[in-house]
Amino acid sequence: MRFLFVLIGFLATISLFADQDRRQYSFKSKNGFFELKPSDTIFSDNKTYRDSTYNPKTKEYVTNSYQLSDRFYWGLYDLRTNKKLYTIKNDRLYIETKTALISENGKNVIIVDDYSGGLAFPSLEIVHFFNEGKLLNTLKLGDVLHNMCSVSYSVSHMRWCFNFKLSKENKFTIETYEYLNYIFDINGTLIGKYSDESILPNDDIVSAKIKRLKKNRYKLTIVHSIRGKHKTNSILTVIIPDKTMRKIHGKFYGFLPSRNKKMNNGFYKTFVMRNNKPFHTNFWFPSYNSQVHCNFFNKEVLEKK
Repeated sequence: MRFLFVLIGFLATISLFADQDRRQYSFKSKNGFFELKPSDTIFSDNKTYRDSTYNPKTKEYVTNSYQLSDRFYWGLYDLRTNKKLYTIKNDRLYIETKTALISENGKNVIIVDDYSGGLAFPSLEIVHFFNEGKLLNTLKLGDVLHNMCSVSYSVSHMRWCFNFKLSKENKFTIETYEYLNYIFDINGTLIGKYSDESILPNDDIVSAKIKRLKKNRYKLTIVHSIRGKHKTNSILTVIIPDKTMRKIHGKFYGFLPSRNKKMNNGFYKTFVMRNNKPFHTNFWFPSYNSQVHCNFFNKEVLEKK
């Protein structure tokens, strides 16, 4: 009996901390003229469903009748005329779990898997470009990430970018967790790529275990190398002022000896490596928490290059 209660408590804890499943069934263009939603002219079955809703003000039940729209087909509607312009087949896209961007003329739709339920691997399809319902191009994760370790996992989902947008000039831009920016045209052709200006070409972003050996001397064990300048599990010994390392660690409380003692015990941190030394920045870094499988997937990226 005790085991049963423990098991129920464990399952309840998992449920409590699991990610909320994100679903959205309507996407509109920025100008408000167009909407992408499940088609209301094609139904998953021919049944008419009814339910009742209680109105506390009138103290009466209101009966509603409806049919289930078929999520396998989504329509692009002109809201000015309420006319459906074209459809997109959704049997494998699962648009409702992603983000759809619509051009201001309604002809183009870009669907982005920015909150993926899968593992980060190079062939994972993460962006689809449509023109009037026809698929023009597809981007895979390996097209915009050099390193399958440069993602962030929650309980059940994976993120790989900070943001993305579609401009009025129909340019689609993505800022990835590698602090690289990609620019594509409306058809999915790459037209530009540049790094965050605060990160120099020879810089690396690393997650490492840091241990203070003595005054101004530290041991770094590399866990993840986001820009690929350092090998995973490599060990470096660097000379760097304690003052700088305390800034990289974050806020400390108490007298100086106690603060140094905390660094003597070792801690994990993500930071910029410049000239093979930790460099303090004001960046907010995502949690690069991939397991060892990400290094295995990186081989697939290297083989293509």
